[in-house]
Amino acid sequence: MSTMSNNVVPLQHRKQPSSGDKPSPMPAPVDPALPALMERASNAARQMRYFGLVTKSLSFSELLQSATRAGFTPLNADVRRKEATFEWSEGEADFVFSVSFKDSSGASIVAESCGDIFGLVLIALPQAANISVETNPTLANNELGRNALLFRDILLVYPDFDDMPAWTKYW
Repeated sequence: MSTMSNNVVPLQHRKQPSSGDKPSPMPAPVDPALPALMERASNAARQMRYFGLVTKSLSFSELLQSATRAGFTPLNADVRRKEATFEWSEGEADFVFSVSFKDSSGASIVAESCGDIFGLVLIALPQAANISVETNPTLANNELGRNALLFRDILLVYPDFDDMPAWTKYW
């Protein structure tokens, strides 16, 4: 039998409100989908960072093989224009990643969300330190996926993601 006397934390009883005390507000209900959304956001952040790292160290022709080995499915590749699109191979894809080596200053990465997070756009450009997290400007909030805004807020917790639109930072 183990003793836990050193690890016991005494519970404090809440003071019963008196007639003059205001009732404390009820805590906001926690969305049961939140843990799954947090994991999906973590995966999306990792995937976006992967393309950022790979585009800095590999050529366009090497990108296709590397992305396939990393678990992405190529959807389209235009060798002449040096552009390709990918999605994650396992499960339902949250983003379609478009990578372009067309600009001589470096590759750009644009990820467009799907499904319940539809309407988000992640943008990484070579001259930028952070990844922009935006909602598609052609959509109204009521046209976004039901979890798009919450997913965006989760991504913005990561230090290398921000909500400043890419066009304001880079052009």
